[in-house]
Amino acid sequence: MTIFELLFLLIISHLFGDYVLQVDYIAKTKVNNLYHLFVHCILYLLPFYFVLGFHPHLIVILISHFIIDLGKCKGKINYVLDQILHYIVLIGVLFI
Repeated sequence: MTIFELLFLLIISHLFGDYVLQVDYIAKTKVNNLYHLFVHCILYLLPFYFVLGFHPHLIVILISHFIIDLGKCKGKINYVLDQILHYIVLIGVLFI
């Protein structure tokens, strides 16, 4: 698999995990409930598992997603910066 194919699959995994697998209830309550934020992050990780298998990169993706989304929930970063940071992490995963 080329680096571009892997990047494409990581982007698709991000979109699927962040939007398709995030039910409305979790999206609304993760702002004030760390458990719901954690559940969102675990669900977010599922598509990456199917792309990468059980790989240490999953830990990087999980922890970074939690920290970035926590920053968004606390109002420290906006939606655009949230997405930019997620994509930076995905690009970084390619080179770890």
